[in-house]
Amino acid sequence: MKHKIFLFAILLLSACKAGFEPIDYGKEACAHCKMTIVDPRFACEFITAKGRVYKFDDVLCMKKYTEEYKIPAGGTTFLVAEYYGEKDKFINAANAIYLKNELYASPMNGNMAAFNDIQAANRLKDSLGIQPVSWSNIQ
Repeated sequence: MKHKIFLFAILLLSACKAGFEPIDYGKEACAHCKMTIVDPRFACEFITAKGRVYKFDDVLCMKKYTEEYKIPAGGTTFLVAEYYGEKDKFINAANAIYLKNELYASPMNGNMAAFNDIQAANRLKDSLGIQPVSWSNIQ
């Protein structure tokens, strides 16, 4: 009986762990627009201080959701998919470099791609003739 209680306690504690939660592409819906999240290049999510995860199909959806529901920046972790990254490689949204161009046909027409650093963004920035955008300037 003690073993069952111990195992249950471990399972309960591990369920409360706040952190990145992989997106089940093609099955999960965007918390803002309710569209199915299908393109891993534009997916994003945030984790509240209490550990609740909200997933989005486009960084613009995430920004609109945070403004609409007045999600506090303090204690909330915002993550975006790195455009050139692996399927579940997400980076801190506040530190990412964004490029906005209609060539990045993201699901909700945010048309922004996130990059881990300026060197990665520079590969396309100059050829597209655009300037990087910061997290605080996304509208």
